[in-house]
Amino acid sequence: MEQMEFESSSGRDIEESEAQLDSEYEEDPVGFWEAKQRDLLTSVLDYNLRSLTDLVKNKQIDLSPNYQRRNRWKDDRKSQLIESFLMNVPIPNIFLNEDAYGHYSVIDGKQRLTAISDFLFGRFALTGLKVFGEANGLRFDELPTTLQTILETRANLRAVIILRQSDPDIKYQVFQRLNTGGIRLNPQEIRNSAWPGKLNDMILEESTSSEFHKLLGIKDRNRSAIYSEMRDAEFVLRYLTFRENWATFAGGMGRKLDTYMATHHNMPADQVEDARSHFRAAVRKARAAFGENAFQRWSPEKQSWRRQVLASLYDAEIFAVDQFPEGVLRERSSDIVSGVQDLFSDAKFRRAVDAATNTPSYFRDRITMMRDMISEKVG
Repeated sequence: MEQMEFESSSGRDIEESEAQLDSEYEEDPVGFWEAKQRDLLTSVLDYNLRSLTDLVKNKQIDLSPNYQRRNRWKDDRKSQLIESFLMNVPIPNIFLNEDAYGHYSVIDGKQRLTAISDFLFGRFALTGLKVFGEANGLRFDELPTTLQTILETRANLRAVIILRQSDPDIKYQVFQRLNTGGIRLNPQEIRNSAWPGKLNDMILEESTSSEFHKLLGIKDRNRSAIYSEMRDAEFVLRYLTFRENWATFAGGMGRKLDTYMATHHNMPADQVEDARSHFRAAVRKARAAFGENAFQRWSPEKQSWRRQVLASLYDAEIFAVDQFPEGVLRERSSDIVSGVQDLFSDAKFRRAVDAATNTPSYFRDRITMMRDMISEKVG
């Protein structure tokens, strides 16, 4: 995976690293597999690179399904892959989901397929090669005929195709276990792979809206860890999942997010639009109340804001503002921001946003304390 520079001076525009929210996905994994393994239907095919490129050209392989990860390889990384094929180095399998007979979307392997098709289409010249250094600066049709033939016909890539008849539950578990070049798919990428549909489309649309990105402090998507790791999409999902039940939340947060997507991914269009409306209202209220300091930690010791998004503070603020009118929040914004600063001097609040932040009791505590503070400030 390419190394990326992100917006904050510490290298990320979000404090937390991408990790599983909890580990309670299956209490009996052995029993689960025994019960479900017959419902996983796959096909394994070896494609030469010309065949793969033709499938992409004919749009039989969708390289840009909405759920795919957002980071992109640069030309030097693509060139390294092409050189690996020339050297006959084994390349990890790609994984495809069968959307319809003969038509597939990429679950795992988008960057590899993009690099292959881009090079054979002549979209970039090789750069940074070490073993085949004489090929640097050349596009595909400029290579010696022998090397063109090696790439088109001898080099191959194995595709594991998850057939559309597979049980949705087992497909989710497969997505959860996939790796890309040694980098495990993160939870939100897995959810987007497993449960496409109108709800998922709406989450992705709202997650990248200019208003929401402005609230998250994202100025350049290419330098944002929040965007690259789909944490913005996870934030939208967190709001939708707990909007009506945060006060009674129990269990594992990751499992709750999964269950919401599994249950609602085929949500009717009118309900999707209702959910969208609620989320947009919450974003407007959060901006009215907290302004440019939304979801950011205040440091009483340094008397300054940390310019990174804190996911636990996102929960506290996005749910706390829900019951208050937008106009009142905007009118009392300076008092509310001062109240947030005071909360960071409260040991109970600090514990609720810093320690085991996905614990249900801490989740409820931080929202309740934020809501009570706002209620006091707005009268």
